Amino acid sequence: MTTLTEAAPAAPAKHKAAAGTALPPARGQSFLKLVTIELRKSVNTRSGRFLIAGILLIALAAMTWQITHLPEGAAGFDGFLGAGSTGAMLILPVIGVMAMTSEWTQRTALTTFTLSPRRVRVQLAKFASAIVLSAVVMTAVVILAFGATALAGAVTDHSTSYAGVGGQLAGSYLTMALNVVMGAAFGAVIAQTAVAILVFFIAPTAWALAGPALFKDNANWLDVFSAFGRIAERDLHGMLPETLTAIGVWVVLPTIVGLWLSSRREVK
Repeated sequence: MTTLTEAAPAAPAKHKAAAGTALPPARGQSFLKLVTIELRKSVNTRSGRFLIAGILLIALAAMTWQITHLPEGAAGFDGFLGAGSTGAMLILPVIGVMAMTSEWTQRTALTTFTLSPRRVRVQLAKFASAIVLSAVVMTAVVILAFGATALAGAVTDHSTSYAGVGGQLAGSYLTMALNVVMGAAFGAVIAQTAVAILVFFIAPTAWALAGPALFKDNANWLDVFSAFGRIAERDLHGMLPETLTAIGVWVVLPTIVGLWLSSRREVK
């Protein structure tokens, strides 16, 4: 007797072709990659490059003036760093504002959040890129300050002093980071570059001017400029609660609100 064995049906050709051309599973973008992309966005525009160039030119002009108007005594690094960083501290937060508002004012949010749907990660990458870029610019200002101090000692009869350099740099970088985060937070909350910059400069300044007249010493609890000054000097003058409260209200709270709003803002 002959037994017939039924052969298993062959896989359809189209299934084989699909298996051969199947794409590997998509990988999410790393946070470092997002930060790198945001850094590129910040420096690849004319406004970003002009802003950075303007900060460095203002710092250079301030240090040049400092060399020609040296007070009696040694030419100290702290004097040149203070002269150069004053303008930088004022303008650097604009980098943070522009980083957070560019997607909405330039109408690229749809593309960005389609490629990277996790909005909070993208926003945190923007915060990080603004801090990194500002630190690079601040480092350039520090290098100029070292050069100006050495030049002052070479072309004048003043001696040079680099006392307390480590503490001065730590205070400057920490203040810079807080200032930039504050600017980025305002940008995340408002999402319109011009309005965010205007509110960033007017709101804390108005409190610094009107607060003492209305609330006397209690105004220090919300005076973020005084808090930044104490941090830069590395001396809180016994006002740790006031300093933390001002930082919390003007830096931490807007950051949280900005991230929340950015994650729910309508993309057009």
